[in-house]
Amino acid sequence: MTHYVGILDGADYVWGVRVPDLPGCHGGGASPEEAIAAATSATHEWIEARIAKHLPIPNPSTAADLLRSGEIDRSGRESAVIMRHR
Repeated sequence: MTHYVGILDGADYVWGVRVPDLPGCHGGGASPEEAIAAATSATHEWIEARIAKHLPIPNPSTAADLLRSGEIDRSGRESAVIMRHR
C-alpha cells in the first residue's frame, strides 16, 4: 500500500486537500472529513488513470520533505494528511 501526503486547508464549510506529488489531484468538501474522502478517491482515480496509460507513478514524498520544500504553510493554517492507495 502506498501513502501520499495531502495538504488540508480550509475553514467553516469550505475545505480542500491537494496532493502535491500528483499534479492536479485534489478534493474538497464542507468538512475536513469530506475533503479528505474526496481527495482519497481522487488519488485512486489519478493513479489508476496513469496505470491504464502505462505511465510512471511518482514516488511519494514524506511530510518532512514537503515541510522542507515549503509546500506546507508553516503558519499553521495547513495540515498534512495521509492519502492511502491500495
